[in-house]
Amino acid sequence: MISKQVSLKWLLTPLMLLGLSIASFAQSIQIKGKVIDAETKQALESATVVVNGSNIATKTDKDGSFSLTANKAGNITISYVGFTSKSIAITGTTNNLVISLQKQDQALTEVVVTALGVKKETKKLGYSIQEVKGVDLVKAREPNPINGLVGKVAGLDVAINREMLASPNVSLRGYNISLYVVDGIPVTSDTWNISPDDIDSYTVLKGLAATAIYGSRAQNGAILITTKRAKKNDKGYTIEFNSSTQVDKGFIALPKTQALYGGGDYSQYAFGDGKGGGINDGDYDVWGPALNGQLIPQWNSPIDPVTGVRKATPYLPVGVDNLKRFIQAGVLSTNNLSFSAATDRSSVRMSLSNTTQQGIIPNTKLNTINFNINASYNLSSKFKIDGNLNYNRQFSPNIPDVSYGPNSVIYSVTVWTGADWNIDDMKDYWQAGKEGVQSKFAEYQRYHNPYFMSYEWLRGHYKNDITGNIALSYKPSNDLEAILRTNISTNDVLRTEKMPYSAHPYGRELNRGDYREDSRSLFDNNVEALVKYNHKLDNGIAFDALAGVNARNFNYRSTFTTTDYLNVPGLYSFSNSLNAARAYNYHSDMLVLSSYYSAGVEFGKYLNITTTGRVDKSSTLLIDNNTFFYPSVSAASVISDYVKLPEVVSFLKVRASYASAKSPNTSPYIGPADYPIGYGNPYVSAYGGPSYSLSSPAYSIGTVYNGNTGASAPLNAIDSNIKSSQLTSTEFGFDIKFLKNRIGLAATYYNNINGPGIRNFPISQTTGITGFTTNAVKTQIKGAEFSLTGSPIRTENGLNWDVMVNLSTFTETYKDLPSNFENYQFHQGDRVDKLYAGVTAKTADGQVINNSAGYPVYLPKAQYVGNADADWSWSIYNKFNYKAFSFSFQFDGKVGGVVQDRVMRKGIEGGSNISTVEGAVGVARAYEAAHYNDPGFKGTYVGEGVQISNGKKITYDPVTGVITNLGDLQFTKNTGVAQYIQDYVSSFFNDFEHTSVSKTYGKLREVVLTYSLPQKFIKKNSFISKVDVSLVGRNLLYFFPDRFKDIDVDQYSGRNYNSGNSREYNLQTPTTRSYGINLNIVF
Repeated sequence: MISKQVSLKWLLTPLMLLGLSIASFAQSIQIKGKVIDAETKQALESATVVVNGSNIATKTDKDGSFSLTANKAGNITISYVGFTSKSIAITGTTNNLVISLQKQDQALTEVVVTALGVKKETKKLGYSIQEVKGVDLVKAREPNPINGLVGKVAGLDVAINREMLASPNVSLRGYNISLYVVDGIPVTSDTWNISPDDIDSYTVLKGLAATAIYGSRAQNGAILITTKRAKKNDKGYTIEFNSSTQVDKGFIALPKTQALYGGGDYSQYAFGDGKGGGINDGDYDVWGPALNGQLIPQWNSPIDPVTGVRKATPYLPVGVDNLKRFIQAGVLSTNNLSFSAATDRSSVRMSLSNTTQQGIIPNTKLNTINFNINASYNLSSKFKIDGNLNYNRQFSPNIPDVSYGPNSVIYSVTVWTGADWNIDDMKDYWQAGKEGVQSKFAEYQRYHNPYFMSYEWLRGHYKNDITGNIALSYKPSNDLEAILRTNISTNDVLRTEKMPYSAHPYGRELNRGDYREDSRSLFDNNVEALVKYNHKLDNGIAFDALAGVNARNFNYRSTFTTTDYLNVPGLYSFSNSLNAARAYNYHSDMLVLSSYYSAGVEFGKYLNITTTGRVDKSSTLLIDNNTFFYPSVSAASVISDYVKLPEVVSFLKVRASYASAKSPNTSPYIGPADYPIGYGNPYVSAYGGPSYSLSSPAYSIGTVYNGNTGASAPLNAIDSNIKSSQLTSTEFGFDIKFLKNRIGLAATYYNNINGPGIRNFPISQTTGITGFTTNAVKTQIKGAEFSLTGSPIRTENGLNWDVMVNLSTFTETYKDLPSNFENYQFHQGDRVDKLYAGVTAKTADGQVINNSAGYPVYLPKAQYVGNADADWSWSIYNKFNYKAFSFSFQFDGKVGGVVQDRVMRKGIEGGSNISTVEGAVGVARAYEAAHYNDPGFKGTYVGEGVQISNGKKITYDPVTGVITNLGDLQFTKNTGVAQYIQDYVSSFFNDFEHTSVSKTYGKLREVVLTYSLPQKFIKKNSFISKVDVSLVGRNLLYFFPDRFKDIDVDQYSGRNYNSGNSREYNLQTPTTRSYGINLNIVF
């Protein structure tokens, strides 16, 4: 196999030659003019002006003006979306052209990029597609470019993860997208290695019919990214500089904590050694004494030099808003410089970007450098070569960890400690005389000094990404083109963790530190050949077809090495391991051979039909079932082209599609899934690589018998007739425009059948095996998407108002559920996202039923508590233009769905949450704090609700667990045994019923105000052609019930219902408001 170095050499050499191939311009004709709307006389910005028969093209500016140079007399064509194109003959230099374009009443000639990079007119597409311009995402930008797509596309759900370097959870129609395609080539990407400044447009392929030609990698949809290309202009080159700086300041949601009580338990606390040597001073909750100034020995109280006893000092709320005062302002700064030039035969564009992100957690930062070059050269009138190379470098000395545990700042500052310590006292985080060995904090058994974690417990990240492609095309005629191309995606990543002495996460309580390295490398190569043919007959019938073959070679390697504690503090080396260092490695390889086709027929103005097919043969499945076929068919008809409709209707198109895909059991994640020693962020990355769970057994090496090392294989049998999981999709929709295209609506309904999937069933161990893997379970997703666009205001004086509304919904149900899968919770026809949890028994009017001791009675079986998926997702985008100003803003959000607020749940359990000092709980807590020393005191709290008064017992349905004799029971007010408020709240409020919140929310997602320097000022300096200055803001408003506004539910938009593995299980870095400025200068 060709090595990476050789592959890169063959890729880089042509690119360098292409960059050197740009020649000087010959004697030319100057063409200047202005493009306007024939009806309103308003200037048309971004209209395309092309010199026919060449690659010379330009776009009009905000005044509708353009300027370009042609090598000889000929024709130019001017086009604009929603308007009829116009061709004009040019015989010599022309300076004052005024070109009027007519709005289209019954045609839609917009061209979009589809699968394999093929451009098609939208009116011919039989499936749903939406395009977003890259320029719309670089002003109010996000650290990750894909985050900018939130709310921009109906049906696309982008669950933004606020953690540094954490990829967003991107799903389309309910399933995670795993394929990104750059310039027609599938790439391996964690979405952080793409520079938004190099992106011309994003195209979201929604339906399976749109993506089936890519095979299983795109069965859940795909995002196509088209990068910027050089265009010829009268200067011969273009230089563009874009600079953006945003400051993260102010929280839209922050955990609400109380400052009336400090750390400890049962209103008692005294610091001894922070490890349990005092009174409740180790691994404590925040159920300690009231912060009323009474004298209590504390972590920073002075020690009597004579007795060696720690003196008591006033116990006061010195740490109000500790988290707010610890978190710093975040900064996101990006600078991009690009150069492009083009001639009749060649073009080149080079771009260099640098992004610096300072996190809101002190000493967390990320620096990203991105270099991109693309070039093309017409070897002759028939041969053309294209190439692209992108290099991305990420490096960070420290990335914060937000997993639930002692290695999280939120865990130690907000959830489990109180206001009895001051964050400012923790900046000098080493104990005097014990520097490098023992940190300083208010507790030493479970929690950590946040500054100690930020500056000493470091998680480094160093990654190099290289992607590139090169293509040779041969076009003997206007109808026929052959392309041979290859691409690579390769990355090498090193992640390190330096855990210092005195750090004590779960399982590492010896407090002697650790060092570990996780090294991973990935290589993904595709070689492809395809042929395209297009032909139109005189009778209006047209044909377009393509056919191709592809070979994908995928290689992945990883090595994980860790010490077993450190011998010498501060020396992070494997040779410094106290015990023998441990190492693990993993590798996987995959080869996929593919062939595919696409064929379309246009029956004049009546009907367009397209069919595609792809065959994959994968090396990762059983040999008898490792070949898959992915067919699709789609149809579209523009009814307004041949039926006279009411004058108010400008355009009407109907569309339909069907497609099928199979999944060759590929895993979306790189293993190992977690670190073996069980602490820290797993840094899971998406890649679409192989899983060997079916093709080969996995052996575990360990101590098997009598202390001897051996190997064991899992006792799981596999169905010899097992097949890949299958997805079929049916889609119907229409696109309609009104009032001469001023208002448009695109509506889509889809029905997807997924399965039978690959499932494992438990089997009695008497058979000699523990499980059986086979095909089972079908689910069905039904959904709808709506996208409404409009231009309510368009005036001759330059005032424009454009609006876009996106709305989507879906539900997934069980279509085929085997009998051994069915239970009282799930049946065929039920929603997949139903959530069940333990709930208390209640009377008909909703009061809690308590037992004779006064404790709440829980139903014996978990009950339905809501659905995880939102019912609707929505967004509203508005943009106003007036002369040199433009103003845009976007609201978006969700309606429906529930999620458990883990921050609130653990805060209630630990006593830090604000609700533990409110209402009856607050009254009881205050009384206990004042009387805990009374003789025989055992608490005074009696839970709310009722007890059974007529002596009857509750009976339950044996299947569902609901009460069956509620009408026979009589109740009286609860008079059970008084309890400590800490015991009652920690036991009975610490559940889903009390800590679940709605996913319904709304956000003012982005605001952009742009001023474009008028051309009359720019023309005084011919070196500059455009200057835009923008004031931007993101996440400015968050609409959510104030009582529960301690988390940003927008971060919990994923569809993982297993709380142990989903984001809800972890804590989250608070979402902040962002304010900034963007400067764009074009030379």
